[in-house]
Amino acid sequence: MSDSAKLGSEPPDRSVDNVHQEMQRFWGDVYRTAYSDSDGVLDPQTLNAGLDALEDMLIYRGHLISKEMPLSELSGKKVLEIGCGAGGHSAMFARHGAELTSLDISRDRVTATRKKFRLLGSRAKMAAALQGNAESLPFPDDSFDIVYSNGVLHHTPNTAGAIDEVYRVLRPGGQAAIMLYCKSSVNYWFTLWFCVGILKGTMFTHSDWLGRHTEWIGREPQTSRNPVTRCYSAAGIRSLFHKFRPLEFRKGSFEIRFIPKLGRLYERWQRRRLGTHPGGLLVYGSEWPVSSRWELFLGRYVGWDWYISATKPVGE
Repeated sequence: MSDSAKLGSEPPDRSVDNVHQEMQRFWGDVYRTAYSDSDGVLDPQTLNAGLDALEDMLIYRGHLISKEMPLSELSGKKVLEIGCGAGGHSAMFARHGAELTSLDISRDRVTATRKKFRLLGSRAKMAAALQGNAESLPFPDDSFDIVYSNGVLHHTPNTAGAIDEVYRVLRPGGQAAIMLYCKSSVNYWFTLWFCVGILKGTMFTHSDWLGRHTEWIGREPQTSRNPVTRCYSAAGIRSLFHKFRPLEFRKGSFEIRFIPKLGRLYERWQRRRLGTHPGGLLVYGSEWPVSSRWELFLGRYVGWDWYISATKPVGE
């Protein structure tokens, strides 16, 4: 099975425009059912406390900001975030002095991000959010020092085209800091491919089976669907980012609680013994169970995320 064509690809009778419309609907529904309540009570004090907690959680989990994109190095940099979600990461970057542009396909998410910028006041005076498509970025060539995208570009109909757009808008010497899903992971091969795809038979009945069974975190019954999810092997990452040099990537994010059956038992113990982290409120709509040290260690080898740092060469 290839890294792209068969993993979450849309059926041939659906146009790309239709897929984009489904994406807007799905991600808008995720926002409204997962984040809107907590976003509705935000004020400057609670937002800044939430951003402090978010930074702490992401660094603990070994996320991109812990290595590939340190927050202390963002001041004065022109940064583009593709897929800003509810705006938690964008607000975090703006608070650290980035000249930030945030882009999302969902109008609800753009509105939420703009609200967070307003709450930050002068600390986000160089930040803006707009609605747009990752496959056709509305910016000139060589516009940004950093392009950041966290778990977004594997949900586009043309992921390779989106990566080409990242390359285009980066200045020579600029950096892409990207998270994409990892095919060589426990979550893909056991939780999704075996338990969902094989045992439930969904891969035999739906060509977009992977999208149908990923990403919904809303607190209401799901009424729309995620049309595209892809996962990539190491070779697939090298192929997607073949124009970039140097290219570095590593694995992270392994969570036992997502394993069927066993995961439910583990999460009860996890919440009781390790607790939950308030850093999840801005980006997941609820506190996030704290990962054990064992999970963090295993994430380096069987994790669900590729953390990618790719540089646009100078003089090419």
